[in-house]
Amino acid sequence: MTPGTQLWLTPGHSEEDASLIIEAEDGVYALTHLWWFPDRTPVIDPYAPDQAILEAQRERVLAVADIVIPGHGKAFKTRG
Repeated sequence: MTPGTQLWLTPGHSEEDASLIIEAEDGVYALTHLWWFPDRTPVIDPYAPDQAILEAQRERVLAVADIVIPGHGKAFKTRG
């Protein structure tokens, strides 16, 4: 793995999902399918096998990421 990158198992949208966490000079990025769109929708994922696990993984990613690049659409900032 490249320095400054981590691959996290983040089951939620599916049981096999993973998120790429990248530490860059301007912040921490998360490339993930825990959200579909930049408006953080859908809140309830109709394909998630367990919504509670999805929500726990979302919290985990939001705890470290400054910018999220969702499964579809543009990136969004997690703070400010």
